[in-house]
Amino acid sequence: MMTPSRSQRLRRGKAPSEGFSLIELLVAMAVFLIIGSVSFTLFSKHQALLSEEQMTVGLNIGLRNALAQVQLDVVNAGNGLNVGGTNIPAWPVGVTIINSDPTPEQCFQAATFNEAGALISLPVYYAACFDQLNVVVVDPNTPPIHSCAATGCSLVTSAGATTTLNGQPPPPYTASQIYGNFHAGDKVLFVQSCSASGGHAAANSSGCMFTTAILAGVGAVNTSAPGCAAGCVNLTFNSTLVGGGNNASNDPLGMTTNAPAAVLTDQYGPGDWVVRLLPITYKVDATHVDSTNEPDPQLIRTQAGVANALMDQVIGFKVGAALWNNANTSTFQYNYNAASYSTGFDPPGTNAYQYNLIRSVRVSIIGRTEPNPTNPYRNLFDQGPYQIRGNSIIVDPRNLTMNND
Repeated sequence: MMTPSRSQRLRRGKAPSEGFSLIELLVAMAVFLIIGSVSFTLFSKHQALLSEEQMTVGLNIGLRNALAQVQLDVVNAGNGLNVGGTNIPAWPVGVTIINSDPTPEQCFQAATFNEAGALISLPVYYAACFDQLNVVVVDPNTPPIHSCAATGCSLVTSAGATTTLNGQPPPPYTASQIYGNFHAGDKVLFVQSCSASGGHAAANSSGCMFTTAILAGVGAVNTSAPGCAAGCVNLTFNSTLVGGGNNASNDPLGMTTNAPAAVLTDQYGPGDWVVRLLPITYKVDATHVDSTNEPDPQLIRTQAGVANALMDQVIGFKVGAALWNNANTSTFQYNYNAASYSTGFDPPGTNAYQYNLIRSVRVSIIGRTEPNPTNPYRNLFDQGPYQIRGNSIIVDPRNLTMNND
């Protein structure tokens, strides 16, 4: 009889593996499903929180970028308005502000909900809810031209529906070099030179009288007008009102539409100037909608007819100003009513909208994250399903503060 080998004895002594029972398998699957369900639920919630945080971060970055661009523009307000070597640094209307003071109903339509509290429609903001900021700067590539060329000539900006001028540029420029810089729709500033014959300072102002207009056609060269044998720049513009005032269509910047008569004139001579402006306008397009056709108010920056959206989902844009009056006292509180910009020497309600008194500007923007109608969150600002953030800056335009000492 053969004796079993050691390996055979070991194999016979090893119990066979029975694996998991059905009950054990079901319990393991149940535990796995519970843990997996909890994990995915937590992951889903954290994913939503992460997405919300990312949108909030994006909103904060958008606010900072938009305000940085505003600051860059406003600090240079009035740049180039020292025309013809005339020292009038405290005069320029470098900033104009169109304030709004709407009722809540004029500002926005509140969100609507059904009986169960579910969102039906988002809040809708209207144009009346937002201010408008205009930054007045001169085209650095176009020198100012005189308002007329002949000795003793005069230009009346209120003559007829349109008015034509023939002005000489200062040496060494020639009319043929710069006439092509003027285009239909350009905004031009007429300003009296205080040092020129007949020029004089505006009442209650440190600068000279002025008006504005919009060109009705492209520039040309004229050699046949009086005083223009060497060539003058020929410009046709939409006439101003008598006295130098304007309606909004001829002055969308608001420099003259409400300005006191004492700072305006429609009379200009050979020593006065016509300046091509390159103004920058900040306003909110409240009619803009996003790709899903939901309201998406945008802050728009426009210069030279080119509009760029700086920020989406803007629900607040306000602009205030600190003023400097002839008594050399500063009102450090920011004024959000341009109709009250006056020297303080004038009777209440008169000589308002004196934008040359602006010495500091405060710009505030309120934005929201992308609306999410399925989100149960409601903010306390307008009860919308989104986060709200706001920021503001204060800018002292360097060209408007040179004579503050």
